Amino acid sequence: MQHTKPASFLALFFASLFWGASFVFTKTLLVDFNPIDLVLIRSIIASLFLITICLLFFKKEMKIKKKDLIIICAFSFFEPFLYFIFETYSLKFTSASIVSIIIATIPVFTAFLSRYYYKEYFSKLNIFGIIISVAGIAIMMLPDLSDMIQMRGMLLAFLAVIAAVAYGFFIRKLSCEYNPVVLTAYQNIVALALFLPLFLILDIKNGFPDPIILLTSVNITNIMILSIFCSSIAFIFFIYGIQHLGLGKAVIFSNLIPVFTVIISIIFLKEQFTLAKCIGLFTVVIGVFLVQKQQVEPIKHL
Repeated sequence: MQHTKPASFLALFFASLFWGASFVFTKTLLVDFNPIDLVLIRSIIASLFLITICLLFFKKEMKIKKKDLIIICAFSFFEPFLYFIFETYSLKFTSASIVSIIIATIPVFTAFLSRYYYKEYFSKLNIFGIIISVAGIAIMMLPDLSDMIQMRGMLLAFLAVIAAVAYGFFIRKLSCEYNPVVLTAYQNIVALALFLPLFLILDIKNGFPDPIILLTSVNITNIMILSIFCSSIAFIFFIYGIQHLGLGKAVIFSNLIPVFTVIISIIFLKEQFTLAKCIGLFTVVIGVFLVQKQQVEPIKHL
């Protein structure tokens, strides 16, 4: 497994980069789109892209055991379905940076899940790394506490965290049995089937969106980035990381998400880069490094 570690780290790094960017691009698109329309379009494009890839390169690996169908439906329900709804709506009420910081608490909850359910080993240094990375997140969040009156956005972001933790719990069960591309394709197809009725119910009630919105080059570019890189490639990389590092070790890379979100927000949304954010970003990176520092060792069953 040793030779797969650099590839796993790189995959998880880019997964976090793509997910960090997703907050910024989603925030931009919400000016023209309502959340349900956006997640549906994103899911359609991601599903078509992944189905094409699977049919071209992984056709023989697409067969799923009947006993695993329930698990696939379960993790697809939690993410992308519930997670995307909560995350996208939270961005209507709260800034991209704050939402990404809340989302970065996912590793804290997942670490306990991995430790006690999957018996993944965490040394004292690894635990210290988790604490350090969370501290870095807190440092970045403190200057913006006065802007966090919009509790709806924060609550929705925390609901997205719960959905993501549940997703990790279920995807861990199948991550070593199937190709990451195949699993990602199936989760997007199932989520699409869930998004469609919700879209029809809400849009029949509120009126369908004007298709002319899609004709702007900026919107098309942003939607394609969300669909291909954030909804497809990022999940493939994440599942690959779980296969080789375990759930607890892989998900700690989520702490890098607000790092990338802050940097990209500064570039595209012109958000201010404060000293607190600079210290916080550095602290998060140190924490992630410490969590990955020591060799993973299985815990012996009593």
